Amino acid sequence: MDGRRVRTLPPAELAHRLRLSPLLRRLARIVEPVTLYLTGGSLRDRLLGIPTADLDLVVEDDAETVAHRLGRELGGTVVPLGTPPAVTWRLAGRRWHVDILGIPRGELRRDVTRRDFTVNAILWRLPAGPLLDLTGGLDDLAAGRLAVIDPRNLHHDPLRVLRGLRLVATRPMLSLTAEAERHLAAARHGLGRVAAERVTAELRLLLGGSGVRRALRIAWRVGVLAVLHPSWRGVEECDQLLAMAERLAGLASSPGFLRQGAEAAALAVLAAPAAGFPQSWDAAAAEAALCAVGFPERAARRAAQAAALGELLAACLGTGDSGGRALAARQLPVLPTALAWAVARRGGGGDEARALLRWAKRFALRPPLLRGDEVAKVLSLPPGPALAAAVQALKEARARGEVRTGRQARRWLEQRVDPAAKPLLE
Repeated sequence: MDGRRVRTLPPAELAHRLRLSPLLRRLARIVEPVTLYLTGGSLRDRLLGIPTADLDLVVEDDAETVAHRLGRELGGTVVPLGTPPAVTWRLAGRRWHVDILGIPRGELRRDVTRRDFTVNAILWRLPAGPLLDLTGGLDDLAAGRLAVIDPRNLHHDPLRVLRGLRLVATRPMLSLTAEAERHLAAARHGLGRVAAERVTAELRLLLGGSGVRRALRIAWRVGVLAVLHPSWRGVEECDQLLAMAERLAGLASSPGFLRQGAEAAALAVLAAPAAGFPQSWDAAAAEAALCAVGFPERAARRAAQAAALGELLAACLGTGDSGGRALAARQLPVLPTALAWAVARRGGGGDEARALLRWAKRFALRPPLLRGDEVAKVLSLPPGPALAAAVQALKEARARGEVRTGRQARRWLEQRVDPAAKPLLE
């Protein structure tokens, strides 16, 4: 902790705003005489002055019944989250959601003390208050502290280890206390029993946060990353990789052609030690590492292959080397993601990346100089891997500007490709 204080809304001002909220008053009116409490991240962010359309509610009643009553009035779809007895009912709209947790009557204090961090345990009783702070969350929030309520709560649900790191990444005004870091380290091994989709959802949010560099450094230092994949155990210094993560998060949060590609490429950061980064990039090893963490095979393969291509493109961008176009033509489907990785790797080169992507899109629309059957005839090759490699080699030669016509293509094939062996790629 650096001792700074976070600029938060004073409790009195926040209470005034909450009392005036038409939505919160409407929610209370719909479920009368049941009492609702606003809590969790939705209240924390309102205290920080961060706009949010989502609500976290607690009710000392049947949450499913309350959710359906709200759904009939507000619209949206009601779905359960979690497994009994810890089920939260979500009312999901097009651009918002309301999460409702039911607890037994008289158990409000116990529910608060079973939460993760004090800043997530503040409550507002709808519609008129009061503001309830049973764990010192208001003081911690004002001081920018992420303090654990009870370390046993992390062991009960180890996903909270990643949630704390995700808060560091997405709410950079908050910092884990030294004691909280020790608690995260002690509970980290429990991540192995958390459902993969819950782990990967938190990691995606973490990787997209503006404070991702600091969050990943803590995750590395306390051993969380080594729990996710053993390749992190041998990492002695990760400044270059953390800088990559920060740049990718910046690209993903900025408007532009690299935004979606950067979101997909960020996953590869987690697999970089397994891939041999920064000296090399083994795409197969990176894919296997991401699958081991829990990411779907398709997303893992895309991120791993895009980073492999991005490593090569990083050396080509801005050099005038036609090899960059050949690389772009080789793997057009992952090119936007690869370019995001390349720009992050170089720490710049966005204009060159944009120009290459525009060229690649135009190139993809051109009809081939020779059809596959024509290439087969020139080389006397049957359908199969050798023919496919020859077609690809010709495509890349065209991308480099070595051939421009069908006649040149036939001559290139005759001179540069050995039909008795694997076609030569340059």
